[in-house]
Amino acid sequence: MSPPDSDVFDAYDDYYRTRRRIELDPERFERGIERGDDGAWGVGALVVEGDRGLFVREGDTWLLPGGRLEEDETHEAGARREVREETGIDVEITGLGALAEQTFVHRDSGESYEFRFVTFVGQPAASTPDSPRSDDHAIDEVAWRRTVPRRTFDRELVVRLFEAYV
Repeated sequence: MSPPDSDVFDAYDDYYRTRRRIELDPERFERGIERGDDGAWGVGALVVEGDRGLFVREGDTWLLPGGRLEEDETHEAGARREVREETGIDVEITGLGALAEQTFVHRDSGESYEFRFVTFVGQPAASTPDSPRSDDHAIDEVAWRRTVPRRTFDRELVVRLFEAYV
């Protein structure tokens, strides 16, 4: 699926771009296929307030808030929607942090699929609570963090963004 604003990257001068192969256990791989992640776009944001960034935790893994881009939705609108859905916080997009092109590989069979994730940088659009909450059943915790948690998905990329923007 090609997003309607695929020229969005032309609007930003300086962003980090990665290309990675990520091995997944069979159950996680199948969940991605069932969700329709093959060829899809994900969007999210590093939301910065002062010296801290906004994270969500699913199980034992921390992530920046984000999710799948919906049909006919711009990258920026999708990122704002996903942050609001997962954290309850409205965000203003201030820049483009990264484009991660990921090939997810089934650990046992070697089967793979492509997924691209755009991470914007943003700030809260209004004053924010110190303890944000999520109504999303997949989110176990929402927290402002001054450091990147050890168990963060794609930690190297998140650390790089954190160092550049927080």
